[in-house]
Amino acid sequence: MALFSIPDTLSPWLVTLILIYVSLPILIYYAIPFLFYGNRSTKKRIIIFVLGDIGHSPRMCYHAQSFAAKGFQVEFCGYVDSQLPNFIAEDPNITVHTIPRIAEFGMARKVIFQILIIISKLWDLRGSDYLLVQNPPSIPLFPIIAGYRLTGCKIIIDWHNLAYSILKLKLKCSSWHPLVIIAICIEFFFGRFANYHLTVTDAMKEFLIDSFKFSAKKIVVLHDRPPAQFVPFKETPEFTREMALRTEPYIKNLIPEGFDITKGDKIIVTSTSFTPDEDIGILLGALKIYESSHEKFDKNLPKILCFITGKGPLKEQYMKQVAETKWNVCHVEFVWLSSEDYPKLLRLCDYGVSLHTSSSGLDLPMKILDMFGSGLPVIAMNYPVLNELVTHGQNGLKFTDRRELHESLIFAMKDSEIYTTLKKGAVIESKNRWDSTWEKAMKGINVIH
Repeated sequence: MALFSIPDTLSPWLVTLILIYVSLPILIYYAIPFLFYGNRSTKKRIIIFVLGDIGHSPRMCYHAQSFAAKGFQVEFCGYVDSQLPNFIAEDPNITVHTIPRIAEFGMARKVIFQILIIISKLWDLRGSDYLLVQNPPSIPLFPIIAGYRLTGCKIIIDWHNLAYSILKLKLKCSSWHPLVIIAICIEFFFGRFANYHLTVTDAMKEFLIDSFKFSAKKIVVLHDRPPAQFVPFKETPEFTREMALRTEPYIKNLIPEGFDITKGDKIIVTSTSFTPDEDIGILLGALKIYESSHEKFDKNLPKILCFITGKGPLKEQYMKQVAETKWNVCHVEFVWLSSEDYPKLLRLCDYGVSLHTSSSGLDLPMKILDMFGSGLPVIAMNYPVLNELVTHGQNGLKFTDRRELHESLIFAMKDSEIYTTLKKGAVIESKNRWDSTWEKAMKGINVIH
């Protein structure tokens, strides 16, 4: 007979308590850190997720650089289709995680694989303090990041544009198309799971408040601003702009015979992704009319050297169009430049041209900021929100079609006074920089102090 026995009714409770007592150290020291912190260090950590090419996502690269400068551990996730900017590749606080491109084998399967890849990468980086994503695209990111809040990570959405408006443009359909309705619902519903929102314009902020009913307290406007590498050209007696054109390796072989900026010939530049919302045909059409004006009305019109930078689905079509056209005073070059050479090209030009029209009418083209940073006046396709950036006759000119662009080119090429005025306005704009604007916005949402 046992000297001491435990009543049968208490035995299960005691066993449970013993199991809990034994498992607590495992739970506290191993399970919880594994589930919620992963491999994070003692630094504050932010994930920046881009479903696009990192090298051609300048705003997100500037975010990464700024967070790294503030001591954050930056986990930069995205496609690496082109050379990374040096300031990203060489920063010890930035780790780039390459997201694999998925072969085109059906939209449904592609989305499923994208979802699995995104979830896997976010799981690896669990325990981060913040997750910053750009919109568009909202599919499949938005539903995933809504669930990711359960890890304790705060979500920031940077609204570059509206995904559903780009889908409308791509499908050439109305807002009542089933896919467009799904895109609207995803942005409207899952977007509100974010802790904070950044917008590129005041108009975008007002849209999110009025149409999506987001809280104004969670939204901060972060206007695009040029980073440090975009600066005006400083001409000296020892090294003039004309000398740079003849010696810089990325451009010297592209200057046509007889072209001379000392005699008034002008260089214009535009950058594009060769998509439907940037109609390069408008620029080429305006240059053709300029050719006709030179032939029929004014033999003294300056020559124009036009650089078109970038790549995209419609590039071959436009290159063929240029090759089949006879040019006398205009010369068009399609170039693909590194992130280091592109700023160098801008500062050597006379004017920048923007053909961006915005599918939503709520965003602004980053290329104009790069041009302003380089002290370059712009000739820009007009739409209402552009007033937040370009003042006609002060730092640029506006147009609405190829004939107005042609008139602007005539005006800009011949009138030295207007060039002086616009150049002065662009140089003033070049003093507005990304770092100070970014810091103010981050303090506005308490991400930094």
